[in-house]
Amino acid sequence: MPERRTILITDRDRPDLAAPGNHPDIQAFGWDLALRDREPESPLFTGEKTTADRDIAMMLGVRPGHPIIHRRSMWHRRHTAVIHGASARLEINSYANADMLPDWDDPKRFHQYRKRPGFFYQSLIREHGPVRWMTLTTARIAYEDERTVLGMDYAEAVLIIRRTMAHANGHPIEVTEVKAPANRYEVGYHREIAEDPEAVFAAQELSDNGIDLVI
Repeated sequence: MPERRTILITDRDRPDLAAPGNHPDIQAFGWDLALRDREPESPLFTGEKTTADRDIAMMLGVRPGHPIIHRRSMWHRRHTAVIHGASARLEINSYANADMLPDWDDPKRFHQYRKRPGFFYQSLIREHGPVRWMTLTTARIAYEDERTVLGMDYAEAVLIIRRTMAHANGHPIEVTEVKAPANRYEVGYHREIAEDPEAVFAAQELSDNGIDLVI
């Protein structure tokens, strides 16, 4: 209790989870309706050029202070099966070396990166592919800021799934990190639990089968 939902790890096409166009509210309701009632202090997603702190620098193989592109998306999953109607939240952060996308600041390109769900990854793979993928799953006690963001209680564990897009030689290009409450989510591997691993399901079909996220 409460019933856990599934995060599915796949070895097929990896979606850009931090892309605004892939946010479930945008997919379900469209841009205008999904953003209409959002408060400025709690946006569905953000994207900015900033600099790498020590942890992000280690993930991307750059020096601290190096320019990076940080995109963040918050998903709120509401399920009748969850106790008291509470929502299960997912925090998704994407970090990329800004040198890999020199046109990020171009206004026309920026809107393409924002509006087109696959454009960010397509640009990276076109310019720096072929790529390989590495996925690491871990868990630990949540920090205070994570508990606030994810609606967790003290001493609860957070599930962390880190997926790295890398050059063929293994050098990181982009890192997506998914954080989820460990008492609400579990991880499954699609080739092990799917009756037909090659089947493609719509978002509603995934949700009906207890799958909230495909990585």
